[in-house]
Amino acid sequence: MARQRSLAGALCYFDPEFAGTRTSDWPQSLLRCTLRVNWGVAMSKFVSIAAVLVLMTSAAAFAQEPEIVVFGERLEQTASQFATEVAAPSLREDQLARWDETICVGVAGLSLEQGQLIVDRISARGAEVGLRVGAPGCRANVMVIFTPDSDTIARGIVDQRRDLLGYYGNDAVSTGGREGLEAFANTPRPIRWWHIARNVTSDGRVLDNPNTTPAASGAEAQAGNAAAASGQPPVGLGAYNGIQAVRSTGSRTRRATRQDLNYVLIIVDAQRVSEFPVSAWTDYVAMVSLAQINPSVEPTAAPSILNLFSSSVENTPVGMTAWDTAYLQGLYRATRDATSTRAQQREISRTIVATVTADRPE
Repeated sequence: MARQRSLAGALCYFDPEFAGTRTSDWPQSLLRCTLRVNWGVAMSKFVSIAAVLVLMTSAAAFAQEPEIVVFGERLEQTASQFATEVAAPSLREDQLARWDETICVGVAGLSLEQGQLIVDRISARGAEVGLRVGAPGCRANVMVIFTPDSDTIARGIVDQRRDLLGYYGNDAVSTGGREGLEAFANTPRPIRWWHIARNVTSDGRVLDNPNTTPAASGAEAQAGNAAAASGQPPVGLGAYNGIQAVRSTGSRTRRATRQDLNYVLIIVDAQRVSEFPVSAWTDYVAMVSLAQINPSVEPTAAPSILNLFSSSVENTPVGMTAWDTAYLQGLYRATRDATSTRAQQREISRTIVATVTADRPE
């Protein structure tokens, strides 16, 4: 299959002359982020990875999903279990967060061409649930760092830039909490992620601060790219800016507020994903980009891309399954200002049942 038309995103490259230096020593002129690739600049640590990523343009990258195997009376129960166990709502608020309208994907640690493949995949999955893709040069609110040493990078970010991760958040900021942040830093995984959500009114208004802006500048994204290449903790990875408190309307039938995703940081360990199909781990990244997913979940009751790193070789998924896409569809159709996470999960479960039933062979 021919490569799909590239979608917009924010991509960065790094001059390897400074790969061995501390990020704090870089001149500002080096913190460049551009959509024009400088073919004279190469990232030698990723030469071997580049050959693997090219496979994303093959038909295998868009292979058919495995057949759904759960039917009959168990379906509703399994769908409910799946919708419940994969979700990881923010600790502060009893609601599931989702993106409002637009995502802008930034990739650090890869060349422009390699990174654009990942941007395209995440953006395409976002478009499937009705999200718009940011224009070229947009400020990244989904940042993917590709690195051979994710443990060092994650620990460095948490130690040095926890202000970017909602650690000192106010009442309008929702995350996985301080224990969750330590798990993000200390748990070795092929792919790890951290979500920051914000509390807004039910119609999406953020009050009291006219200076609210979305998250990552090109220079900050560039710093993450440089760190991925050098093994040094990044100086900046983008941030949420101007988060503010929200006034309640006192409604009893629905909440006065909802949860909007504001920033997602994803770190991919190049060595740990190298043995898995590229189409699979990029869809895994897309899944956790679009929804608050429990990093420890292994939903064995239903086929899911989230089982990628726990599946046997013969059962390794090649991409999102019907259960995964139905979950995302259900999340983005669910009542955003619902009174509880459980109410939203019931809506998601019904979408899964309807989708799986419609796809069931006669």
